[in-house]
Amino acid sequence: MAENKVGPNLQAGAGFLAKRVQKSFSRAQEKVLQKLGKTMETKDEQFELCFQNLNKQQIDGTRLFKDVKAYYAAVKTVHETSKRLSLTLREVYESDWDGVDDLAVITESEDLLWNDFEEKISDQLVRTMENYTSQFPEVKDRVAKRGRKLVDYDSARHHLEALQSAKKKDEAKITKAEEEFNKAQNVFEEINNELREELPVLYQSRIGCYVTVFQNISNLRDVFYKEMSVLNRELYNVMKKLETQHSGKNFIIKGLSSAHKKVNQNGKEAAPTSPVQQTQSVSEEDTAPEERAAPSESVTSSDSDLSSSGVNTPKRQSVCDNENSSKSTHQQPLLPAEGEHQMETSDNPETAEERDDLSSQNPPGFLYKAVATESNESSEEGQLQFEQGDVILVLADTQELDGLLMGIREESWKQHQDLDHHSGIFSGSLVGPLQAD
Repeated sequence: MAENKVGPNLQAGAGFLAKRVQKSFSRAQEKVLQKLGKTMETKDEQFELCFQNLNKQQIDGTRLFKDVKAYYAAVKTVHETSKRLSLTLREVYESDWDGVDDLAVITESEDLLWNDFEEKISDQLVRTMENYTSQFPEVKDRVAKRGRKLVDYDSARHHLEALQSAKKKDEAKITKAEEEFNKAQNVFEEINNELREELPVLYQSRIGCYVTVFQNISNLRDVFYKEMSVLNRELYNVMKKLETQHSGKNFIIKGLSSAHKKVNQNGKEAAPTSPVQQTQSVSEEDTAPEERAAPSESVTSSDSDLSSSGVNTPKRQSVCDNENSSKSTHQQPLLPAEGEHQMETSDNPETAEERDDLSSQNPPGFLYKAVATESNESSEEGQLQFEQGDVILVLADTQELDGLLMGIREESWKQHQDLDHHSGIFSGSLVGPLQAD
């Protein structure tokens, strides 16, 4: 009984295998004949155009999907580094500092915001592109199947034509060939018509995909940046509280500022040839208290000392020691210092009050006023730009050895009150003394 059951199965399997081998042989034979030009291949220009569009669409979609995944990976990386940075800040932030509770809430909110942003990118971008590109392999398989059916159709057609054109016709073979031709034609036309309808629709779907992806990413980033901006402002306020709590502590940095280093490295050092270039030169041993009474109360210090000017950016004291002479020469400022008018101030109380108001309007570290004799249009980082005739407020950050001055345009100071973004260095040879009224 078992042998009877196995026998028919083996015969059926052998028959199916023989048909597949015969079909593969017929297809290979047909392709060879077409390449040799002995038979004509059926062409469909409309389908060929659709197939070209499909290839281009798949290349573009795969590229976009790759970039979307790279963007998602970058967001995850930034999230992780931001989380570590916030964790470190919480660990170094001491418990008795103002804002410690607010800081914990802010960092936790940041992490939640990053998590939400990351998840929505995965859902609305990565999965959208994944679903879009997953269509192409299945469509490509159907296109390949259509190509095989086309070869079968051409092979059956050429076989029928050969039998019909033979001198000795065999009606039985012709009838069988006609049946095979009709069958191959129906199969090919069915799949061909389906693809001719589906491929243009698939090609047009790329527009909707692009619109969806980039609308989603625009909305996600817009919401994320707005909410993160609020948290950044809250973090800034916490730092301001800490700064206020410890306002007497100075932030000390040793060495030259980056702007001065850049100028020195470029070799653009000017010798102090004018009175403006020579700022107050103070000796630690010989300077008398009244000689040090400049408008900004410049104090002798070492190269590592910083002036406490009340602004966020630490400032260097303007100090240059003359090692070649036993006596230090004190260069008078371009405008009279307050110490020179003590008698006048004591005789005229109203004038003293006006001067106090004027002094309070000057920036921290103010030394004297100068007027630009030439324009400075340098675009280097840290350089102060001004036009000829502009009034410059020279600050206590002057580097005498380099022939450089630190200052801010009087107009910029009155308008912005911001030394961090509007002050800069310049050559002392570009300015001259401003005559007092």
